Amino acid sequence: MKSEKMKKVSVIGAGHMGHGIAEVALLSDYFVSLCDINEDIVAKGKAMIDWSLKKFVEKSKITEKRYKKLLTNLETTIDLERAAENTILCIEAVPERLELKKDIFRKLDTFSPKHAILASNTSTMSITEIGDATQRPDKVVGLHFPPPAVLAQVIEIVRGDKTSESTIKFAIDFTERAGKVPIISKDSPGFICNRIMAPSMLLIQLMLDRKEYTPAKIDAAALNMGMIMGPYELLDYIGLDVVYDSSKYYAERLSVDYSPSQTISKLVEKNKLGRKTGEGIYKWLPGGKRPIIDLSDPADFDLMDLMRVQINEAVKVLEEGIATVQDIDIGMKLHYHNPWGPFELVENMNLGELSRFLDNLAETYGKEVFRPHKWIQDKTLPERIKV
Repeated sequence: MKSEKMKKVSVIGAGHMGHGIAEVALLSDYFVSLCDINEDIVAKGKAMIDWSLKKFVEKSKITEKRYKKLLTNLETTIDLERAAENTILCIEAVPERLELKKDIFRKLDTFSPKHAILASNTSTMSITEIGDATQRPDKVVGLHFPPPAVLAQVIEIVRGDKTSESTIKFAIDFTERAGKVPIISKDSPGFICNRIMAPSMLLIQLMLDRKEYTPAKIDAAALNMGMIMGPYELLDYIGLDVVYDSSKYYAERLSVDYSPSQTISKLVEKNKLGRKTGEGIYKWLPGGKRPIIDLSDPADFDLMDLMRVQINEAVKVLEEGIATVQDIDIGMKLHYHNPWGPFELVENMNLGELSRFLDNLAETYGKEVFRPHKWIQDKTLPERIKV
C-alpha cells in the first residue's frame, strides 16, 4: 500500500531497461508502478528486481529489512491508466520505435495528472517530436539511463525544443536523488553519448561484415585494456534489435552511412538479438550470464582507432551546440567507462595524423561519416576545448 507521503514514479516497459529504471526509483524511495503489455513481462521484470535487490543484500549494500520494504513499494500492472494515476513522473522504456513512443505519450498525457513530468529513456530519438504528441511538451524530457540502469553512474538529461527550465530542474533533482551524475544534452539524434559512439559502433559492424577479426579477439583486446565490456559484447548486451532500430534512425536523421550492417540485419531477421534471446554475436550462458572470452589471444588491433573516431564525432557534437566539453567528457567516461574523455585525449594528439587516419578510414570503408571535421583538418580546435 502506497504511503500518502511517498511520491509515485511510473515506469512504462518492464523489459531489459524498464525493470532497472524501476529499481533505481525504488532505491530512491519512491513508490513505483511498473507497467507492460502482459502479465508475463511484468512478472519477469519484478523477478529481476527481486533478484537484483537480493544481490544488494548479499553485498551488504542494503539490509534485509530495507529489501522487504522496497518490494512493498512496488506494484505491477498491465493497465496503463492505473500506472499513470497520481504519479509525479512517468518514464517510458519501450522499444526504439518512434510511433510506439508517441502513442504511449499520448495516452500518458490523458491518464496522468497535469503536473506530472513525462520522460523517455530513448537512446536516440527526438524528445521534441515525442513531446509534440502531448498537450504538455514543456513537461516532456529525456532521461537516458545507460545499461544496467541500477549500476549506471550517469543519466543523460535531454532538453526538447519546448522543455521548460522547471522540467530540467526536476530531472536534475531526480538524477541526483538517485545518486547519479546529470549531464545535459540538446535534442539531437543520439544526444551526447550514443551520437559520439555511433561512428565507432558503425566501424566495428563494418569490420564484422568484412570478417577482419573475430569478435572475441577484439573484445579480448578491449578487456585487456581495462574496459569492462568489449564492443561486440556491448552490442549483444544492448540488444541487436535496438542497434538495428537505432541505425535506421541515424540513417534517416544523420547520414545514410549509418544504415544497418549486413551481419546485424541477418541476426535480427533470425531473432538472434543478443543477451535477451540467448544468442546474437555470441552465445550467452544460461541466465543471461556473459560469454567466456579467451583473454590470452587478443586481436592485433589498436583500440585507440575507436577513440579517434569518437574524438571526431565529439568535435561535431560540440560545434552543433549539443553539449559542453565538460558534459561530453564526463558522459563518455561514466557512460562507457572510458579512462579518458574525447577532449582530454585530443589535447595530446597530432591533428595532422588524426586527420590522415580519418581520411583513410573514410576511403577504406566508403563512409563519409568518418571524414575529419574541418577543425581537425585545419588544426584549429577552439580554445573552449581546453579542459
